[in-house]
Amino acid sequence: MPGVLLFTGPYEPPFDEGVKLFAHHLVRGLGEIGEVSVATTAERAPAGATIIPRKPWAFLAAMRRLCRSVRPDALVYVPDAYLDRYTLARCGLLRLAAGRIPIGMVTLQPGTIDLAVRVMIRLWRPDVVFAVTDTEADLYRRHGVALERLPPAVDAERFRPAASPAEKEALRRQYGLPAGGKVCLHVGHIRRSRNIDWLLRLNLPDDVRLVVVGSRSRALEEDMKQALLGRGAIVPESYLPAIEELYRAADVYLFPVTQDRAAIGMPLSVLEAMASNLRVVSTPFGGLADHFRGVPGLYYAGTPEEFQRAALEALRVEACGTRAAVERYTWQGVASLVRERLRR
Repeated sequence: MPGVLLFTGPYEPPFDEGVKLFAHHLVRGLGEIGEVSVATTAERAPAGATIIPRKPWAFLAAMRRLCRSVRPDALVYVPDAYLDRYTLARCGLLRLAAGRIPIGMVTLQPGTIDLAVRVMIRLWRPDVVFAVTDTEADLYRRHGVALERLPPAVDAERFRPAASPAEKEALRRQYGLPAGGKVCLHVGHIRRSRNIDWLLRLNLPDDVRLVVVGSRSRALEEDMKQALLGRGAIVPESYLPAIEELYRAADVYLFPVTQDRAAIGMPLSVLEAMASNLRVVSTPFGGLADHFRGVPGLYYAGTPEEFQRAALEALRVEACGTRAAVERYTWQGVASLVRERLRR
């Protein structure tokens, strides 16, 4: 039975960054409901993925050969960036390669619509765009693009609360974290664009330690790392494949990002923290507030002062309903929605 061909640029391990991780989960979800093939321009792609040249004509020729070989009934494009001239040009090449096969494009960050994009979107737009935020959805509607909203998604089996205080204590010993007191966690790029400054400005109680786990997909900014260390934060040196264990060892998750393109519109680390039933202090970033309001243990903060107050409140309270708010959102559900929409 014909299946789905998914193309994305940054499809290589480690899968610890928004776009790569989203594509990785979507591939696995599609694979659970049918056949799926993967194409990528990444040079270190995992086994089973087809590596496609980057240069336009070589890209077109390779994708055309792959479409003829795989004979998919749908093509899904997960760009490495937002909707712009580059992603639309690549979408046009995919359309030439795919022929009559329907094409869906997933956009994970707000797009930029200038005159060139308005022209290109009329010629090379996909059959449907899957958007994750209200902002994106409004943008595409205004420009006559067929649209489907994507819900959040998280692996709630992998990301779960610690089963007992003993498990949490054991994980803290394993990762060299303080046995007593509380732990605040942040996972993501250690870069100014992630607004790390708000973490540096936090005035936390003496028995609270901040742990910042940097992504290995992008180089960290050394001065930011040193500033965190200077404030007493723990910054692990090595890649942590079992990142879910750090969530279980923590008490509060902090997400200070404010720049639209410093993270994907539905930040996966926040969803993973919620699935682990951590109290979460976050900016009202991307599509978070579109989906999650009035959740016990979830605090939104728009200024450094609000972030400080919310962090102290999250450390003080015990009641939390963040897991209950996300556990119904699965990657299988997202994959099924994408698959069914492209069959219409």
